[in-house]
Amino acid sequence: MSAYNTSLAARVRRIAARIALTVTGLVVFTAGSVYAISERAIRGTYDVPEHPLVVPTDSASIARGQHLATIRGCVDCHAADFGGTMILDDPAIGRLGGANLTSGRAGGPLTDRDWERAVRHGVRRDGKPLLVMPSIEFTGMSDEDLAAIVAYARSLPPSPTPTLPVQLGPVLRGLSVAGQVKLSADEVRHDRAHPRRVDVAPTAAYGEYLAQGCKGCHGDGFSGGKIPGAPPDWKPAANITPAGIGRYQLADFERLIRTGRRPDGSPIDSLMPWGILKYMTDTEIQALYAYLRTVPARPYGNR
Repeated sequence: MSAYNTSLAARVRRIAARIALTVTGLVVFTAGSVYAISERAIRGTYDVPEHPLVVPTDSASIARGQHLATIRGCVDCHAADFGGTMILDDPAIGRLGGANLTSGRAGGPLTDRDWERAVRHGVRRDGKPLLVMPSIEFTGMSDEDLAAIVAYARSLPPSPTPTLPVQLGPVLRGLSVAGQVKLSADEVRHDRAHPRRVDVAPTAAYGEYLAQGCKGCHGDGFSGGKIPGAPPDWKPAANITPAGIGRYQLADFERLIRTGRRPDGSPIDSLMPWGILKYMTDTEIQALYAYLRTVPARPYGNR
């Protein structure tokens, strides 16, 4: 090799090394910035208005609370005994789990105020945001229903299961900084009024109340698509407007909820929580069906 070629090769290697160092520096700087910005957000505090609850102790209310805790997904994240469970532990996405909600938790029993603030506002007792609580789906829950869930939780024996700290991985932190994923406390209106109770009837009005629990996966417009912040292997949510399964007949819709199967008999995606939704009453299923028939038809994936 000539001296010229040797010199040229050396210059190319030096340039490549400088580029590599520059790229590495940018990656480190960007990662550090994302971490700092997201950390500042999750360490912020929220001022939540006081809203007292009257928690009953009668057996009928406790039974109602058990039913609501099942169909609204509380047992999915916090386990059947409300002792908490790990939902996802992925280095890229994060460690996400449901806390121990029984009186056996390390921080002691939750007060009425703790419950109301966490469920409806996504805020902990110290004012900091909860990282995985989907309060946007529960902020409109009535006093009566929330109090029934609290009554049920308090009727359960204490669980010694420790609550593991929730940690956000680089993917969720990046999505948070990009505005693709929000903290629950940033999604809800903290000054909104809360209904004292709702009428349980097979009406679109009651269906709209129940359908708030569908928005986390299917979007505000119920048209489905990729779920923001979900693991890559999660399939997109279905379109449940009249342009999607909203065109089903009531019998088809009931079978889907009860058995997890479409009208042609094929199974729906396993992520659809029909295993808990099957416990919905006939009235609840009819109400949800009635409401979904009234929402505007949307193209698939518009969320």
